[in-house]
Amino acid sequence: MVTKKDDQLSAELKDIPVRWREGIEEMPTSYANHFFISHAGPEFLLIFGVVTPPTILPGEEYLFEELKALPVAKIAVSPETMIRIAEAIQDNVRKYMETRQLREKEAFSRE
Repeated sequence: MVTKKDDQLSAELKDIPVRWREGIEEMPTSYANHFFISHAGPEFLLIFGVVTPPTILPGEEYLFEELKALPVAKIAVSPETMIRIAEAIQDNVRKYMETRQLREKEAFSRE
C-alpha cells in the first residue's frame, strides 16, 4: 500500500533530466595532466593544471627541486556532487577499459 507520504517522497527523489544549453561546442577545451583535490567545510575543491617537465641532461638533476604547474581550472563542488562525479568517472573508466580491451583484441586478431 502506498501512502500519501510515500508518494511525496518518491516525487522528491525523481530524476529530472538536464539538457546543456547551446554553445558547449564553442567552449574552449583546457588540457590538464595534473590535478589537486581537497575538501574543507561544505565543499570539495578540484584544481586542474598542466605540468611541463623540463629537459634534464645527465648530471643536471640537482637543478630541479620542484616542477611548476600552470592552473587551468578551479572547481568547487558540494559533497553530493563530488560523489556523483566520482561515480560517473568510475563508470566511464570501466566502459573505456572494456572497449579498450575489445579494440586491442581486434587489432591483434588482424595481424
